[in-house]
Amino acid sequence: MWVGCRFTPTDELLVCDFLFNKVRGLLLRVPSDFVIPELDVYDKAPWDLDIRPAYFLDDESYCFVRVCRSKEAGDERSERKARGGTWIALDKPHEIQREDGRPVAGSRRSFKFFVDIDDPTKSEEGRRVATGWMMHKYRLHPSMYPPHYKEDEEMILCRIWQGKQIRGLTLHRH
Repeated sequence: MWVGCRFTPTDELLVCDFLFNKVRGLLLRVPSDFVIPELDVYDKAPWDLDIRPAYFLDDESYCFVRVCRSKEAGDERSERKARGGTWIALDKPHEIQREDGRPVAGSRRSFKFFVDIDDPTKSEEGRRVATGWMMHKYRLHPSMYPPHYKEDEEMILCRIWQGKQIRGLTLHRH
């Protein structure tokens, strides 16, 4: 990448260019010194993920592609267990519109990581402490997959970053 240039992709760019091309096996249009590896983001707590400088976007977030197979493909659960905690959805999936007016390209959903605390005196919700770790999970619309793609497989792009640390905040459901 040229000196003075920044790589800060929009949601549309991540879905329409990167994820679309990755699923179809096409050339990825990202800077040559930038890498988006395949990694199971639920296998470790976010601070334990194998992060290298080539994974960082300019805004200090980083991206991974997660390949989902079988029953997990198309799963829209609002909670996902990970080692050391739980990723909890903060919203419903938002459609990612294309600027040129063509049909919806995909969706984005926001998640926050909560650490699981082992305290039997508290309810399940009270045993979760919020962290500053956030994730946007990007999905490609099913119509964007090539016809030969396996129905029981899906690629998801996860953009993860550490925001402000929130200490002592517990999740309460209503």
